[in-house]
Amino acid sequence: MPLDQPLPTLPRRASLPWLAWVIACLLYLGSSGAGAAEQPPAPTLAVELVAPEELRAALESGLDIVQWANRGGQSAGQIEQLFAGARKQVREIAATEGYFDVQVEASLRRDGENRIARLEVSAGRPVLVQRVQIVFEGALLQDPQRESRMQRARRAFRVQAGDRFRQAEWDAAKARALRSISRRRYAAAAIVHSEARIEPERNAATLTVTIDSGPPVTMGSVRISGLQRYEERLVRNLNPIAPGAEYDEDELLKYQRRLLASGYFGSAIVGAAPSREAPAGTPILASVAESASRRVELGVGYSTDRGARAQASYRDNDLFDRAWRLRTNVAVDKFVQEIRAGVSFPRRPSGIHYGVETELRAEDIQGQEILNWSLTGARQYLTEEYESGLSLQFLSENSQLDDGPEDNRSALFLNQRWLWNTLDDPINPHRGYSFQFQAGGAIKGVLTTRTFGRLHGRANYLHQFNRQWTLALRGEAGAVVAESRDNIPSKYVFRTGGDSSIRGYAYESLGVPQADAVVGGRYLLVGSVELMRWLDRQWGIGAFVDGGNAWDDPSRFDPVYGYGAGVRWRSPLGNLSLDLAHGEANDEWRVHFSAGIVLR
Repeated sequence: MPLDQPLPTLPRRASLPWLAWVIACLLYLGSSGAGAAEQPPAPTLAVELVAPEELRAALESGLDIVQWANRGGQSAGQIEQLFAGARKQVREIAATEGYFDVQVEASLRRDGENRIARLEVSAGRPVLVQRVQIVFEGALLQDPQRESRMQRARRAFRVQAGDRFRQAEWDAAKARALRSISRRRYAAAAIVHSEARIEPERNAATLTVTIDSGPPVTMGSVRISGLQRYEERLVRNLNPIAPGAEYDEDELLKYQRRLLASGYFGSAIVGAAPSREAPAGTPILASVAESASRRVELGVGYSTDRGARAQASYRDNDLFDRAWRLRTNVAVDKFVQEIRAGVSFPRRPSGIHYGVETELRAEDIQGQEILNWSLTGARQYLTEEYESGLSLQFLSENSQLDDGPEDNRSALFLNQRWLWNTLDDPINPHRGYSFQFQAGGAIKGVLTTRTFGRLHGRANYLHQFNRQWTLALRGEAGAVVAESRDNIPSKYVFRTGGDSSIRGYAYESLGVPQADAVVGGRYLLVGSVELMRWLDRQWGIGAFVDGGNAWDDPSRFDPVYGYGAGVRWRSPLGNLSLDLAHGEANDEWRVHFSAGIVLR
């Protein structure tokens, strides 16, 4: 009877005999189950492994009898089968670790219903690598940079004469050497021969690998898949690889990061499929998945500088169906409330893009209340290592001091900014430097209340001595060129102090005293030295000294200092710190911390 057909309806007079038959079947099944429950339990298996320390981990993870013993539930026959193959498996696993003269004593005994397998392993002397030979073939031999390329491959191989032979490390060494050759120019490189010649009687291994570089590979045009709303030029304009350029894996990864950072795509995969038969003009394969064009984000956070904060933003990546990016944001914390909206336009083939932004901002910091409004237009050139931006900003400000005067100021400020960046990771850097410099000015009478010029620079340097120790240096300097700070909007003068400047002092509490407030000065100088000791890949501790100040009289620089220590965490969102710092000038201890989350 097909399973999807209903059971036939029984006549009424047959209902009672049928019901009795069903009850009898249930009673029979119940008695069968009770009988099965009375059967003796399955034996349990335990393994006693006696082995040298250098083999124990490999045997525990590789032996079937150990893995099945941890699971349980084997029959007596299965246990016998596992035990019968254990000796052979021990020798095979030991050989991959460089031990070819292994002795195994094995026994299986009963303890009631339990089975105990005992394996006693004697490793003998390990096989050591006696000689390593890496041979190169192909167009690499005619490369002007062949010596440096081959030397990098030999360094990447890492296995040296005197090392214990291990199969896993042998396989990994070959892969590293091949990748060293194939990641730049010779993308079609391949291992054409490899041999590990083992001589157990001499406990020696000779390793030979031959890498054929194949022909040089050059890049061609981009082949794009996955677009629905956007035009292909949006993807092409982010491509850093010129047609005819040599294959470079790092450049493909850079292209992929640019696509992801653009905000237009939720995922992006960039690669190539080079071949030895057609190495010239290898297509770049860009596969993208467009993200939602509209998105709302809510965020909360806390910092010891500005207390609890909340923000809400709305983004539209396809404004007017032209791939214009609209950004609006509202943010509130203890000292600052701001509303911001801006539009940026797609990147051009030259790498330049334009944008416009407006902001309304209210702040109450160190006895100075400020309300300002600004409108900014900018032209930017952006790569991973270098940025250049030219902006023109009109800013109108109302300032009120506690027990002091109220005034209105404005400026039409033209500014040029440069940034050089060699940090190895944009989120959790380990080494490298970044340096930013700005120069700008405004002229009185052109929507400006006082003529002034402004210079500002900021630098960060990370030096990694080894995996445990890192030195961090930070510096910042600024100067406003004007006869007085009066009538210059507060945004263009300097205050300092807090989590990211001089720890041990309140947020922007260092500046020029005026009435019952602290206002900005025309000069700024800040420096920091920090030594970090990493306990593992994520957690570390650090000790630091910060110093500097903001001031207005060029002849009266009075630096203050803060010092302390704290905990460091390399989180998925970036480096986070929890510091306890002592301000020498105010003789106070302060905790410095910042964290936040964004809900999308």
